[in-house]
Amino acid sequence: MKVVLVNPPPYQLVEPYYDTPPYPRTAIAFLAGYLRQHDVDVGVVDCKYDRLNYSDGIQKVLELSPDIVGFTAFSNEIVQAAQFATLLKDREPRIITLVGGVHFTAIPEQTLREFPDFEFGIAGEGEESLVEFTCYVGNKNTEIPAGVCFVDKAGTFKRGPERVPIRDQDTLPNPAWDLFRPADEYILHTSRGCPFACTFCMNPNGRLVRPRSPESVIGELDYIYSFANPSRIFFGDEIFTVKKDRIRHLCQLLIEHGYPERFSWKCQTHVACIDQDLADLMKKSNCRTTGLGIESGDDMLLMNMGKSTNAKLIWDAVRVLKRAKIKFESYFILGQPNETMESAKRTIDFAVKLNPDIPILGIMVPYPGTKIAEMVAKGEGGYKRLSANWNDYNKQFGNSIEFEDLSRWRLELLQLYGYLKVFLANGRFLDLARFAWNYRFEGFALVSKILGLKLNRKFDSTMINSLALDTKNQRP
Repeated sequence: MKVVLVNPPPYQLVEPYYDTPPYPRTAIAFLAGYLRQHDVDVGVVDCKYDRLNYSDGIQKVLELSPDIVGFTAFSNEIVQAAQFATLLKDREPRIITLVGGVHFTAIPEQTLREFPDFEFGIAGEGEESLVEFTCYVGNKNTEIPAGVCFVDKAGTFKRGPERVPIRDQDTLPNPAWDLFRPADEYILHTSRGCPFACTFCMNPNGRLVRPRSPESVIGELDYIYSFANPSRIFFGDEIFTVKKDRIRHLCQLLIEHGYPERFSWKCQTHVACIDQDLADLMKKSNCRTTGLGIESGDDMLLMNMGKSTNAKLIWDAVRVLKRAKIKFESYFILGQPNETMESAKRTIDFAVKLNPDIPILGIMVPYPGTKIAEMVAKGEGGYKRLSANWNDYNKQFGNSIEFEDLSRWRLELLQLYGYLKVFLANGRFLDLARFAWNYRFEGFALVSKILGLKLNRKFDSTMINSLALDTKNQRP
């Protein structure tokens, strides 16, 4: 069986760092590496990274002559993946299509019924299930592999057993980065899982943190530098420093191998998982930016959302990073349950006091499989669902929810107000100018939406050169 893994084109060109990224898709790199380790012929087509529209992407897939084409998708990508599958099946009906990823894992049956051109799906961790699936489609008399789902000809939803996640991450091969053109940035995952239970997160990798050894991470970096020369690495773990001694060891190895001279790196972590000794070592190994999931400065809200944090821990983490001279990126969410204009302004005021180098203020999205999604479905927390279109499930430019007493328009106005106030109230006029330039496409989209202007930035590969997208400065 020949398998081709696809990252479809973006819905629209609004967020260059995500819509036309400077990095290849990590999920399909992991899957491709595992398939190759098990002697499965595999190829990749990353339309976002290679700036391919649907026509060019489908042509590239067909040139690889696949038997199976697989997609991975977040909620705001699932429509594009389904559209690609539909167009592909129109061209070559014999190809078997399947989908995986966090959206499918949350609502597998609904996804297959909503998008029937996905013939199969894989719920949960995909590596082992995908290898077993390649055997299963060649012999339908075998049992359905763990994690594999489909709707049979009679319209009955069928599902294999639950897939047990891979405990020892060092048994996984390196992601197949060499199947992509060399990049200036890579997103590496050194662990899977998050021990916290945030109401707005599905936590698809489970609450047990399954780390890779630092030596394994260095091995992956050595492998990347054998054919590429990236200047930036993003360690994309949910909480990079949750096991602090492991990260201390990794930082020491980075220094010993001379990597601080080759690339700068960023990560994201929980405010309870950083201390001064670790931050200083991270800085020495050329960590430039650390993202903190702050969400709110209200201790009661933080407790209710399962963050296991409070304002004191937040301030302690911020002071640690500032002393280490590591820039910090702060993630806030407007649209908490029962949000009001006053409570949203308190969140913004807290952001002003923290004065992050890079403030990120998103609007709550009821992602499938989360507690927030359950509340929205029941009409709890003051929520009103605005859209059933998955393309509206975007934290910055979506249109998924509002409140009985706080309209979507006012939420978006608060979002813009928050960005401006963090810079202006702290006298950071030059920083605001830089931020506005680096995020000019996003800013234009947000202001246009607030003003009620129709934004038509549907993706076409011919737009890339005219837009002159510069993603290098998007995420320091």
